Amino acid sequence: MMPIPIGSSTRRLVASVQKLEATLASAGLPRFVARLPVCWLSWHYCRLLDQKIERIRRIRKKFERWWPAIRDISEGGKARREMLDLDRSMRDDIEYTKSTMLELRDYCVDIGRMFEQLGYESARLKRRQAVFMELLESSCAAASKMQDALTRHDDAVLALLRADAAENAASRAAATAVQA
Repeated sequence: MMPIPIGSSTRRLVASVQKLEATLASAGLPRFVARLPVCWLSWHYCRLLDQKIERIRRIRKKFERWWPAIRDISEGGKARREMLDLDRSMRDDIEYTKSTMLELRDYCVDIGRMFEQLGYESARLKRRQAVFMELLESSCAAASKMQDALTRHDDAVLALLRADAAENAASRAAATAVQA
């Protein structure tokens, strides 16, 4: 069997589980008993995915709640100047969150490959992985939507500031002309 390209820690885990399974089988235990470490590992990853799914859902809900608020304050000349993200820190934080979610997606794929390499199939694990992958995609989309709303808001605020500056410059020029 050709090894599937996976991370080094995952390769070590696969090797350890395969060694344990071989040891149990060579001790004369039935195959289903020798496979118990792999079953336990699958159960463990299902539990981890359940926890990750709940955390990512909370993050996605926050993005979905914040997006309308940012959109509303940036439309129709209501842009709030105190919310200007001049240093892009808010967008950078969202980008970091997205990149972390994409790394989690890669780990999820690695775990699936690991179980394939072990010759183990779990419908429960596959369902959770599918839910997790879809949730990551929708969360990244919500994050991108939030970044776009922040960019539109900042553009609106900058346009207001430019208009105010131009109006102030015109007022000063008119006042100087009157004094002269």
